[in-house]
Amino acid sequence: MGRLWRCLARGEYGRLRDCPLFEGDFLQVTRSGEAASRVTVGIAATSPLLPLPDLMLLARLPPASPEAEELQLFGLLPLSCVRLSLHSRRRHQLRARLVTGRTFYLQLLASPQRLHRVFVRWIRLLFLLRDPGGCLPGPPAPRGLPGVGGGPRAPPGDGEELGEGAPGPPPQ
Repeated sequence: MGRLWRCLARGEYGRLRDCPLFEGDFLQVTRSGEAASRVTVGIAATSPLLPLPDLMLLARLPPASPEAEELQLFGLLPLSCVRLSLHSRRRHQLRARLVTGRTFYLQLLASPQRLHRVFVRWIRLLFLLRDPGGCLPGPPAPRGLPGVGGGPRAPPGDGEELGEGAPGPPPQ
């Protein structure tokens, strides 16, 4: 289990304690790739009845003690208000655009041996979130929010198209 899951399991977060969670460590970077801060990102389903995750969690080490092992949760964002996409496959970066228009970029942190394998899993998650074909319909998404609700969804690489040989959607 990852550090974010252990943070949630401490009991302070009630319903989130038992939710399925996909997590990873990232470096928040500027659009050009300059490092800003380290962040742990989790994608979770707040109910086992939901066919897809519906929440993005953001956590970091407490600023007072960067050597600490316990994360501090600082963001809970409904996925209906976040548009995740591929920013740079070469630099292992994702882009998160909020409905407010704010955009931030996340560069995956992993050992060199695991980097590609873990990034492929994040790309597959992007495909699943963008094109949930075969999933039972969940609650309707709010209308009128950019990138949410009615109409076809854009492919997950609006910053950079997925080329041949790139990981595709998970098999159904």
